[in-house]
Amino acid sequence: MLPLCILIFQSVLGFLTLLRIFTNAFFTLHLFQIRDFVNEVKNELSKPGFNSFGLGDCKAPKVLGDIVESIAGAIFLDSGCNTKAVWKVFQPLLHPMVTPETLPMHPVRELQERCQQKAQGLEYKATRSGNIATVEVYVDGLQVGMAQNPQKKMAQKLAARNALVVLKEREEAEAKKAADDGKKKKNGNPSFTRQTLNDICLRRNWPMPLYRCVHEGGPAHAKRFTYGVRVNTSDKGFTDECIGEPMPSVKKAKDSAAALLLELLNKWYS
Repeated sequence: MLPLCILIFQSVLGFLTLLRIFTNAFFTLHLFQIRDFVNEVKNELSKPGFNSFGLGDCKAPKVLGDIVESIAGAIFLDSGCNTKAVWKVFQPLLHPMVTPETLPMHPVRELQERCQQKAQGLEYKATRSGNIATVEVYVDGLQVGMAQNPQKKMAQKLAARNALVVLKEREEAEAKKAADDGKKKKNGNPSFTRQTLNDICLRRNWPMPLYRCVHEGGPAHAKRFTYGVRVNTSDKGFTDECIGEPMPSVKKAKDSAAALLLELLNKWYS
């Protein structure tokens, strides 16, 4: 029978051998995952609308987060639970990517706030085929973005990001058109709005225009309003009711109706 010390030595040697084999296999597997992730991030950096929220459609290997957390925990314990020491080490690593001053807004939140400010209806439609989730983005009933990803939340984020790119391009085009319209306005072409109609009524001593909600429908997050308007003229009585286009807000719906009534009055009194 072998002495106890030899048995212990053999047990330790066997454990170390198994540990070395396991470690080599573990790191070989995860190093490949980390390498693939780095390559995906490089590709993602070239895409429009890049930000730090999830690095686009790249999913970081869990082991990468575990490594970062382990290092932070080790520094925290070795420094006597000093958070400043942890931040001193990690700040140079994080600074090139994101700082409190450069932290971008999440695309889903940015799109939601943008649509709320502009009184536009926002709707997401999600479907799944096998392992792939598809999310479509609709603003005022028009599709402006779409993305696919195994994760539904990631697909929604990517779809919102794509929608923001489209909407910002559209805004630039509208701004250019508005500038051209502004030049036309200076040349005597009026802007057809409720205020213009109110001014005409005041100048002619007519009662203020009468607006009526013709229709209100759609889901709570994408309602559409249709308004009609007429005015009681001093010499010809009430005009016909002019009904505008369905709009995402009451203000825009009334403006649409007012524009039609202004055209009618222009024909009557031109």
